[in-house]
Amino acid sequence: MVSYDLGVFGLFYKKRIGFVTIVDTDGSIKNERGNIGDAVMYGVESLFDFNLKKIFNLNNNVKLNYFINTSVINSEYTNSEKAGVKGNKVEFVPDLNLKMGLNGGYKNLLANIQYSYLGSQFTDATNSIEASESGVVGEIPEYDILDVSLSYSYKNFKLETGVNNVLDNAYFTRRATGYPGPGIIPSSPRNWYTTLQIKF
Repeated sequence: MVSYDLGVFGLFYKKRIGFVTIVDTDGSIKNERGNIGDAVMYGVESLFDFNLKKIFNLNNNVKLNYFINTSVINSEYTNSEKAGVKGNKVEFVPDLNLKMGLNGGYKNLLANIQYSYLGSQFTDATNSIEASESGVVGEIPEYDILDVSLSYSYKNFKLETGVNNVLDNAYFTRRATGYPGPGIIPSSPRNWYTTLQIKF
């Protein structure tokens, strides 16, 4: 009725390669890639899946389950020759990654709703919060997304439709240093899709 997976991990880096903010000779702020220093990352990952059909003793034609997947990570630069890096968080490592969803259906009709949350993260080892003029350097704020989908199968046909980013949240997941940037690359707003699958 309930299945789960729980894991603990730890990673230790010697002279980790990463990004650090520097001021160029012309006064512009840039991201430089190189050996930043020693770093440590450790955390807990878990997945719980609840078979609600069995828990509530539902009809065999009914499908219903709920899942929650979490990842909690702590990261830190423990030593560095770069100024202002020691004690900072490792770039592109959010503290929390959460996904939860509900899958349900009756016979050939299936529905899915999924919620995702990703905590804020830094893009450089100096942990710059304010964005530079180019948008290359700065924090990536936390964001959450809600997606829903619906599908129906009949013989060799499957029709599926859904909406991504139902709440139409504005967010971005990266700061590009080159094409298609440089700068913030915004993610897709609310969008709808439909597909028809035919098996021969």
